[in-house]
Amino acid sequence: MQLTQARPLAQYLVLLVLSILIPSILLAGSLVWHISALDRERADGQALQLARTAAGAVDRDLEGSTETLLALASSPSLLNGDFAAFHRQAKEAMMYRGLNVLMRAPDGQQILNTRVPWGTPILAQKLSEFDRKVIATRQPVATDLVIGAVTQDWILALSVPVIDGDNVRYILSMSIEPEHIRRIIAATPRAKEWIIAVSDRTGRLIARSVEQENFVGRDMDPELKSWSSNVEGVHRTPALAGATVVRGYHWSSRSGWLVAAFVPASVVDAPLRRMWATFSLLVLALGGLAVPLAYFVSRAIANPIAVAAHSAHALGRGEIVGLETSRLDEANLLSAALSSASLELQNRTDALAAKEQRFRSVFEQSAVGFDHLDMDGKVLAVNHRLCALLGYTREECMQKDFKFQTHPDDRPAVDGMIADLLSGKVEHFAIEKRLISKSGEPVWVHVTSSIVRGTDGQPLYRSSVVEDIRERRKSREAAARLASIVQASPDAMISTCLEGNIETWNAGAERLFGYTAEEITGKPLMLLVPQDRKDEYDVNLAAISTGAVVNIETVRRHKDGTRIDVSLAAAMIIADGHHRSISITMEDIRGRKRRESHIILLNRELAHRVKNTLAVVQSIANQTVRSTPDPHRFRLAFQGRLQSLAAANDLLVQTSWGGLELSDFIERQLAPLMPRNTMQLSKDGPTVTVPADLSIPLGLALHELGTNSIKYGAWSNPGGKVAITWKLAAEDADGGQRLVLSWTELNGPPVATPTRSGFGTLLIERGIPGARVTRRFERSGVECTIDLPMK
Repeated sequence: MQLTQARPLAQYLVLLVLSILIPSILLAGSLVWHISALDRERADGQALQLARTAAGAVDRDLEGSTETLLALASSPSLLNGDFAAFHRQAKEAMMYRGLNVLMRAPDGQQILNTRVPWGTPILAQKLSEFDRKVIATRQPVATDLVIGAVTQDWILALSVPVIDGDNVRYILSMSIEPEHIRRIIAATPRAKEWIIAVSDRTGRLIARSVEQENFVGRDMDPELKSWSSNVEGVHRTPALAGATVVRGYHWSSRSGWLVAAFVPASVVDAPLRRMWATFSLLVLALGGLAVPLAYFVSRAIANPIAVAAHSAHALGRGEIVGLETSRLDEANLLSAALSSASLELQNRTDALAAKEQRFRSVFEQSAVGFDHLDMDGKVLAVNHRLCALLGYTREECMQKDFKFQTHPDDRPAVDGMIADLLSGKVEHFAIEKRLISKSGEPVWVHVTSSIVRGTDGQPLYRSSVVEDIRERRKSREAAARLASIVQASPDAMISTCLEGNIETWNAGAERLFGYTAEEITGKPLMLLVPQDRKDEYDVNLAAISTGAVVNIETVRRHKDGTRIDVSLAAAMIIADGHHRSISITMEDIRGRKRRESHIILLNRELAHRVKNTLAVVQSIANQTVRSTPDPHRFRLAFQGRLQSLAAANDLLVQTSWGGLELSDFIERQLAPLMPRNTMQLSKDGPTVTVPADLSIPLGLALHELGTNSIKYGAWSNPGGKVAITWKLAAEDADGGQRLVLSWTELNGPPVATPTRSGFGTLLIERGIPGARVTRRFERSGVECTIDLPMK
């Protein structure tokens, strides 16, 4: 058998060294290459994430601006054509944002621009393609970078339609300066070497986090325009400044703008270059020393390699690898690398476990519900709070389809939002809806849902936060009911701040005092307090500030200056243990005050009338006794006169002592005396009101005339008749009218002038104050004319 040709040990040692060294170099090179790739991937991910973050900040600002514009578009002052008030409202709404609002008609005429004072003439402009898009789609639209007509500088615009019925009545726009966008992206957290830029749809640069003034309005690199086919990505391309950069970009679905984050490639690659340089030097050094040292290290090679292999196996098992030393530098370096890698791997494993534990603690112990659903809606994870809210065990919840746990009335709205979320139209959504619990009862919740994506941007699962809002809805409903009660109250219900300025003003207050809520809100309550009641107001305010409840009747002032009697109740409103405001309720008591005054007046009048009536009764009694000594005749005469007096008083009471209508008065006085044939009395004359002071003497006179007619005149004969007529005569010397009343008897027995006169004659001829009475005793009957003043 021919033996293999022997070779010197040195050759074998060299071959051995080379056989070990070359694979080691290749392994180290692959590790360096892998680390380089990871570092590039990290830089790319950082660029993409920074672009997304900046795009999200810009989108949120645009969404906030859009909501503000839509709120302004529904302003009552705008829809009512009060542009001056709307100009003020828009300027105030945008004050904190530092932006301006302009409004154009569909023909391009600018109606207002908060950049200039209201009333400043503004020229018409030709509608842009974005304006026509707003009119066509009736949706908010963000423009590209254009030169502003007023500022003559680069601006952006966000426009929304003002819709009136089926037509777009106006185009409401918000002008956004590039500096505003720059401030937003400049606030994005990042390392100082990173630069963020925003370009419009045409590729013109809108904003740059640094050197804004040198780049705004410039066209971006032509290569960037080719990226519009992708929503986002990362490229290494030349920048506007000329250097190659690592650039992450994201096209905003909200505005259509491109947001890019980039850093010079030299900054990212510097550690890699240093690492490759070190690796190259190390390889050269090892190669130069390997052969000369091969012989001297032959015996030291096997053991370090074995140790390194052992360490590598331990590293693969996840164990901590200790640092082993030997006379072989390469073996020592490899051992150190393996040891360091094992420590780093252990630290990352521990950190990941701790992070997982913290997430699990928050997930399980949170006061709100959490769920994770896959893209098909299957439950991946659910916390204890959500299970308890619905009354299910965790195992039962894992088997549920939350789509069908939603109340049927709420499903259409929820399904639409989920579809928008899954399609990428929205990043998240929030909704109040009802979930059906295990008991079948609906549970009101507030759900916020979003898509969790991987580092590649692909959706992983849907995460939702579920908050129990039953108590919140009860509070809202209670507050709404209280507000409707206050608004519908007939009484004035007002609240003021502790300084006395009016905060709320209901419809009852508007009716009582004449001020609208817009006129009076924010103004001092002292507007309603008359000057002579200021001290009272100060005293009551001091009492209220100590916690006392004030109930008083006082006087307040109407918008037109008139004084109003009110019943006032006031108390301090305390919330969260602190004095917040003062509640005041005022009831209009002018009607009650008038009734009380009227009652007092009536009581005084009644007392006066009773005294006068008693005096009259006493006089009638005395005179009747003198003229009629016979008791029976006295009773009849006195009773008749009292009945006449009572009838007059009854009528006065019915009219509240305000005077008597003459025709009714005659009817009531003569009714007890008239024969059954009512045709024996006729009345004719205008409507006349007899003063209250004349009613009793005139009634007694008519009573005496009727009594005499029954005894001796026309009513003593079945065919007899009494005709009473009256008229108003011209004014007398005192400036007042006079009533002329005529009593005429017809078809009665012949009459003659009486030979004597009694008390009845006295009541007729002298009983009426200021009257001129004439009586004629014709054969056909008695004629009596009573001419009395109507004062």
